[in-house]
Amino acid sequence: MMNSKTETESNRLGLHYFQDTLHYSAQDLSVWLPELTRLNASWVVLLSDSNRAIPENFITGLVEAGIQPIVHFKLQLPDAPSAAEIKPILSAYSRWGVKHVVFFDKPNDSSSWSSAGWSHQDLVERFIDRFLPLALEAQRNRLTPVFPPLMPGGSYWDTSFFKSSLQSLQRRGQQNLLNTMAAGAYAFTYGHELSWGMGGPTKWIHSRPYMTPTGSEDQRGFNNYEWIGSIAAAAGIKKMPIIQFGAGIKQPGSYYSPEVHAEMVEAMLSLINDVDELESAHAILACNFWLLAADPDSEEYPQSWVKSETNALPVVRVLTPASKRVIPPAPTAMVQDSQVSKTEETPAPAAAFQIEHYLLLPVYEWGLADWHLDVTRPFIRKYKPTVGFSLKEAAMARKVTIIGGEKDFPTDEINKLRDMGCLVDQITGDGTSIATQLLER
Repeated sequence: MMNSKTETESNRLGLHYFQDTLHYSAQDLSVWLPELTRLNASWVVLLSDSNRAIPENFITGLVEAGIQPIVHFKLQLPDAPSAAEIKPILSAYSRWGVKHVVFFDKPNDSSSWSSAGWSHQDLVERFIDRFLPLALEAQRNRLTPVFPPLMPGGSYWDTSFFKSSLQSLQRRGQQNLLNTMAAGAYAFTYGHELSWGMGGPTKWIHSRPYMTPTGSEDQRGFNNYEWIGSIAAAAGIKKMPIIQFGAGIKQPGSYYSPEVHAEMVEAMLSLINDVDELESAHAILACNFWLLAADPDSEEYPQSWVKSETNALPVVRVLTPASKRVIPPAPTAMVQDSQVSKTEETPAPAAAFQIEHYLLLPVYEWGLADWHLDVTRPFIRKYKPTVGFSLKEAAMARKVTIIGGEKDFPTDEINKLRDMGCLVDQITGDGTSIATQLLER
């Protein structure tokens, strides 16, 4: 069967799959392949054991649908299989259509090593001792080895670790590997704007390992990939391909609200796909977002994009192509008066929204609360939303930020906004709590 997407037609959107190796059955493929296709994903990150391959049917099912698997071996350091031990698995993956394999994860962070392994000297050299044989075996099997994504900052500063790793590979005469491998980069935002660190070290010349002076920016943000690319270029590797991981979250254990998350994903995709405006984005092969799916009893479940057929994060609705959405037909002139109230609740396509962002404030019998205006003033200054007090007006906005709880706005009314396609972000609490939550937006 021919791929439904060609290389030129594929995009950069990818997703992390379950964070275990237990969901690779034929049934799993039948459930999750349609979801990946619906989201127009071209990449998916799959975790693999080092002693057992992901089933062939699962891999080939993805490849035939035009979705490229990125196989990640999250090996605990300092342990690592030998090249001979992992050769049969790599050979199988290559035959089945896999192109990229990642060995290890965050080797610059103490959490990825045993206590004894981390405490020894020459950390980078000891890591390369383990990475190099696996990378060369992957290369022999016509796979592209991916240098593992480093923890931005990390226990061992990531830019220093990467620079030393490239130097180690050069000293070992591995120029061919350097010229053909890819590099991973975590796309955590750390709560910064998406422009944080843009331009890399050539722009932010005063930033140093472990020290970011006031007024400077560093690699701890979405543009971490630019810093990785700049370090590679300085080492003579002009066009090292970059694969982003963990996009769409602040950092492990810290997440955006569902509505803010949806906007963040849209903005990230806009940045990396507009390569005419952002030259550095040419280096990005894939931007993999956290997280397609997770088991209900796992800690990752709240961040999973798709939980069931009827339960998904707002980003799924935002990214689903309009042609695949079910939009009820518009009412005709023959509609009876008694039906008008029902048609007003008909979900509208995104293009029909007349307002981009609406800030909905409550009004009480005695009037408007001055403290609502006080605590929202910085938010209004930053995002410039349309400010109002009408649910009817709010329904005309693509995004609605609501200040107030159940007593101010009934839950069923808010659900109607969501049903109409609005991205709803509701903020409740006292004045201090609301102010704090708004600052985090």
